[in-house]
Amino acid sequence: MKIDVTAIQKGAVTSVSPLYSDLLKTDTRVPHPAFAATGEFIVDGGPVPRSRYIDRAFAKLEMDHLWMKTWQVVGREEDIPEIGDRFVYNVGNKSFIIVRTAENSVKALYNSCLHRGTRLCAGEGAGPVIRCPFHGWTWNADGSIKELPGRWDFPEVTDEKFRLPEAQCAVWGGNIFINPDLNAGPLEPALGILVDHFKDYEFADRWTAVHVRKKVRGNWKLAAEAFLEGWHLSETHSQAQSFNGDSNSQYDIWEDDDAQISRSITPSGVPSPELGEDASVRQAVIDLIHAVTPPGMELPNFEQVETIDRAYGAEHRRRVLNAMTGRDSSDASDAWMLDAAQYYMFPNFFPWLGEGAPLWYQFMPYGDDPAECIFEVRFLLPMPANGERPPKSPVVEIDFDETFRSQNAGFGLFDEVFDQDMSNVPLIQKGCETGSPDSKYVYFGTYQECRLKALHARLAKMVGV
Repeated sequence: MKIDVTAIQKGAVTSVSPLYSDLLKTDTRVPHPAFAATGEFIVDGGPVPRSRYIDRAFAKLEMDHLWMKTWQVVGREEDIPEIGDRFVYNVGNKSFIIVRTAENSVKALYNSCLHRGTRLCAGEGAGPVIRCPFHGWTWNADGSIKELPGRWDFPEVTDEKFRLPEAQCAVWGGNIFINPDLNAGPLEPALGILVDHFKDYEFADRWTAVHVRKKVRGNWKLAAEAFLEGWHLSETHSQAQSFNGDSNSQYDIWEDDDAQISRSITPSGVPSPELGEDASVRQAVIDLIHAVTPPGMELPNFEQVETIDRAYGAEHRRRVLNAMTGRDSSDASDAWMLDAAQYYMFPNFFPWLGEGAPLWYQFMPYGDDPAECIFEVRFLLPMPANGERPPKSPVVEIDFDETFRSQNAGFGLFDEVFDQDMSNVPLIQKGCETGSPDSKYVYFGTYQECRLKALHARLAKMVGV
């Protein structure tokens, strides 16, 4: 049956928790144009086979036709500030060395010795050369040959033929992307509307204040999907229900041949519509301020404040940001300061716009087991007013059965949120593996899970199913 797009309900509302488009009209500043922009709405696509999350053959299709042919985020320039600095990016069973080869040049080299195939690098590193630990074959940081012990015994070796193979590599907004397909088009078309929406964000000048890499017992799509809709808040994150919208979030999708970008905007400083008409905006903002105020910073005396609304909450956030960075945010809109504007660039990049939650996500399959993946998350703060970039936070590695809170990850209230999200993913994975043979599909809501539908529609097209 064909769906009437004009008849689709785009969220649940109450008098104190309106749709986001209506909430935006109450802003005390002019919102950034990106917040007012709307994308096309895609409703095509039925249920998705559970086998996409558990089948090794499908995971192989993804590796061959998605990960080896798509622009994907791998890290940030601040991870490799000096020439010769490098880190390893693993996606499934493929491995790349991301290395700074000059002040304004970054390369992605295959992490495999051309002699016997030994993996060259295991993690972060630095220095002018890349040396194989087996026989000492050595390359310069740009992949050119430096020294090959025993070269006299390899008549087929030439300097050009034995350069380390590369993937395409490009940088946007301080973020590093690779595409292993040397015939693929440039990065910018694949960024879609991100280029326009983030043009005022000073993305390259952000710095990583917290950085976590988490192993997850679940397919990479399940982990990503946990962040593609907001209406799980009431059940999964009930501690935040009093001061965050969920079923009144707005969803947008922009797609063309080169890019798929989707977005959710979840309002903060309002109660969830699921709490009904009796919920209080005043209490929502008080709860929000308690949640976002850093330890040691004095809280307002709420009893002495007559009007506590979203505008009051946004002004408090401006004061908090000023105290943390010394930067003036007086012109920033309430939406910019409060709301969770989370974008998704297919297949693995989640940048957030604004100061409501300046987060950055990345997802990758882990090895060749479709039931395992990596979730990487950062907290990106604006540069301090003095212009000096603080040192990047070291990566906190969290194993499969460890939690953000047990490892003191450093995200504050988000440590609990991430633990709650990551506790759901293995349950979904196991449910897909052990469900009835007659339950072959998962089903997505028409509006609130439209971003999930869009992901799977593009994936199916890429892998040819």
